[in-house]
Amino acid sequence: MKIKPVLLAASLALSLFAHAPSAWAFRCNSYVIDPGLHKAEVLKKCGPPSTRDARLERRIIRVREYQRATTRQAGAIGNSVEVEREIQVSIEEWVYNFGPQQFMQLLIFEDGRLKSVQDLDYGN
Repeated sequence: MKIKPVLLAASLALSLFAHAPSAWAFRCNSYVIDPGLHKAEVLKKCGPPSTRDARLERRIIRVREYQRATTRQAGAIGNSVEVEREIQVSIEEWVYNFGPQQFMQLLIFEDGRLKSVQDLDYGN
């Protein structure tokens, strides 16, 4: 029986996807913890973290501002200008330690929302 190349490629891709480690989510008390959750939701589902660090970070963002046409620009509808603005972002890093049989999880929050989840070394 011959296996079609498309079917073989699809099953191989599915197999790799199923066994790939997830750096974007983890399970906590049977809940899936995904980026985008609010800190309060994570606390409710997982309880307090083992460690918690907080800091403020300054970032430069680009913003497009629209300006109205002046009388000197007769006939112009308006112009847009790209400007840089400095903002402050509240960063929190939480570590969950589930013991020596599981990886510790580093959760990074920006302005109260979960931005990313990273596996660390085994817990203790």
